[in-house]
Amino acid sequence: MTVNRAFAMKTAAAADRRLDRRRLLTRAATLGLGALGAGAALTAPGLALAQTAGTGSPPLAGKFASPYYMQFQPRQPVPVSVEAQGYTFPVEWYDTSGTARTIRDYLGRVTLIQFWRTRCPACVLEVPALDKLAPQLEGPKFRLIAIALKEDSLSDIERFYARYQIRNLEILHDRDHLAFSQIAPAHPYYGVRSTPTTVLVDPRGNYISAYSGVPGWEKPEGVALLKWIIDNA
Repeated sequence: MTVNRAFAMKTAAAADRRLDRRRLLTRAATLGLGALGAGAALTAPGLALAQTAGTGSPPLAGKFASPYYMQFQPRQPVPVSVEAQGYTFPVEWYDTSGTARTIRDYLGRVTLIQFWRTRCPACVLEVPALDKLAPQLEGPKFRLIAIALKEDSLSDIERFYARYQIRNLEILHDRDHLAFSQIAPAHPYYGVRSTPTTVLVDPRGNYISAYSGVPGWEKPEGVALLKWIIDNA
């Protein structure tokens, strides 16, 4: 029997999304590291849906005008550590040399953080798009980073970068799952964290906004919003 290739690929992608949701639900229940889960919140404090009108408001168009785009009001600091059972754990991620990073390493510029996975179908669209966007906007006021989740190995990430010709994004790895579980907000509808999730941080290390899904940062409405945020940070 001959199997239509397009149908097979579509079926596999749907299965992957179902598996992804099961993993997210399981991870939301445990929040990654057992003891840490007891003190971690499913939704970031101060999370509110963005307002789309008013003088001085960000230019929200396209998908950015939907409830998937979120603002933190008032701005609150991105966590650099978490307390659990009498211990303090740093909220950090790592480069390929094993050097730890925290949000403090990115102070002084607006930082776009993308949390992603190599087996996330939407990330296959989002990460290459951000790679092309990075040289257009990066500079003294803006930095773009992509952090792969714990379930991917460094080899997985390197193969993804090679396959999709990612040239402008440093390889960064959330190998302890703390960055994703403590920094990324829960999805505004489903109540669990998902990939890809984008978090925007101001030069002082405070939350600006977040987006769950693929909004199209590289599109005119995405670039316009980022430029507004950079100019008003």
